Amino acid sequence: MAERPHSSRGVHRYLAPGEQIAYVGRRHPVVLAKAAAAWLLTILALGAISFVLTQGDPIPWVDTVALWAGVAVSLYLAFKYLQWWKDRYVITDQRVLLVEGIFAIKVTAVSLSRVTETSFGRSLWGRMLGYGDLKLDSAGEQLGMATLRYLPKPEALYRLVNSLLIRSREAQRSGPPADPSEENTGPLPPVVL
Repeated sequence: MAERPHSSRGVHRYLAPGEQIAYVGRRHPVVLAKAAAAWLLTILALGAISFVLTQGDPIPWVDTVALWAGVAVSLYLAFKYLQWWKDRYVITDQRVLLVEGIFAIKVTAVSLSRVTETSFGRSLWGRMLGYGDLKLDSAGEQLGMATLRYLPKPEALYRLVNSLLIRSREAQRSGPPADPSEENTGPLPPVVL
């Protein structure tokens, strides 16, 4: 699965040296459905209320209130869209990250070395609209980000994460050199007490 260049802007600052990006993507746009439905219903209700209350003997402030309520609900929808646009799932060769936030950024990460099992699921709506959830499990511990929700193409991401897990386990099995003197650890960082 190829990285999408427009989606990866700004995520490199959260990666460790040498960490390679395998996937960067947003949640499926279906996460905007509730906000869009609320916006549409509010606009229709405001239009109907304004139409009914201004028939016959017009009330001058009704249109002003309806206009400002429409602006407020439109700003809410714009905020939800911007939030969706900025939030990203990042899958690297070492971790799975969720980068969230517009003004304050929150990064949640799970090391692939801690993941023991993966599974994905799709609801009926998910099957029809093309999204699903990917669950990451760890033996005996709670992961900070146990489920990646509303993923587009969850089967492909499931296969990607599993292939990265297999590579990670193979690298762990090969392990460090048998003779510790052959391992170059480089200079040690200073210890401040």
